[in-house]
Amino acid sequence: MAEPPPTLLQKALTVDTKFSHYLHSKFHTRLPIFFLLILEISADFRFSFPISLSLLFALPLPSLLPFFSSLLLGLLLDIATVGLVKILLRRPRPPYNHLSSMSTPVSADHFSFPSGHSSRVSFVAALVFLYKEVMEVAAVEAREKGGVFGSWVGEDGKLVDVVVVGVCVWAVVTAVSRVLLGRHYFFDVFAGFCLGVIEGVFAFRVLRFDDILSTFRHQIWSR
Repeated sequence: MAEPPPTLLQKALTVDTKFSHYLHSKFHTRLPIFFLLILEISADFRFSFPISLSLLFALPLPSLLPFFSSLLLGLLLDIATVGLVKILLRRPRPPYNHLSSMSTPVSADHFSFPSGHSSRVSFVAALVFLYKEVMEVAAVEAREKGGVFGSWVGEDGKLVDVVVVGVCVWAVVTAVSRVLLGRHYFFDVFAGFCLGVIEGVFAFRVLRFDDILSTFRHQIWSR
């Protein structure tokens, strides 16, 4: 009895597998491995969440509280959503992925779809873009306060534009690096990137706890 023809999903996964392997085999040896690993670390939740929390208390700019409240809650939402989808779909990582160079603190990290690093970087980039006006207000606030941080902010306000563009470039390069490093298939990265943008819009509109964060931050600074 003849086998049934492959479904549309099976055909798409086959194309995804071949295309991802082509990108990995073509480019991963042409780029410094340490550069790809640095990008990987920069988007790791165990790095990004503590850094975000530290910046919240290190920067004396109350106008950034809405941004940080959305950022912190959004990062938690992202890791929970990605972990749940990975456990439900359980798509294996590419066979050429070197597990010895990869940290998998939770069981969900053994699965490939969607890419958590891609969703995280696109979430941060989307949020930074959406909060651009808030950051411009914070830049004015920093100039008025003076000090070391205030001296970094120019009078023309171009620093915010540089930050927004820089974060967006970092997000795209990091997402692409997941395929080149062999951690994910292309579709994992694409789906993760789209998920992160959706999370960014959701966090911008819904996930805020400015009042609680302001009170907690004031208690820390008053000590």
